[in-house]
Amino acid sequence: MQDLKKELIDLKKYGESVFEDKTNFEKWLKTKSKALGGITPESLLNSARGIQKVMDALGRIEHGILA
Repeated sequence: MQDLKKELIDLKKYGESVFEDKTNFEKWLKTKSKALGGITPESLLNSARGIQKVMDALGRIEHGILA
């Protein structure tokens, strides 16, 4: 459980860095994503595997790979 908490903290920092804004990142978390199969990133945050999928999606956004 502690590891999951740390991963969520890391995800939050990374997401806010990618979007350069806390509000925009939080909005993105609640928006359905084609890259994630049409679900919200937020819905994946209950497991390490899901968090990694969201991190991967953020990495693609950071590098301009939107699909």
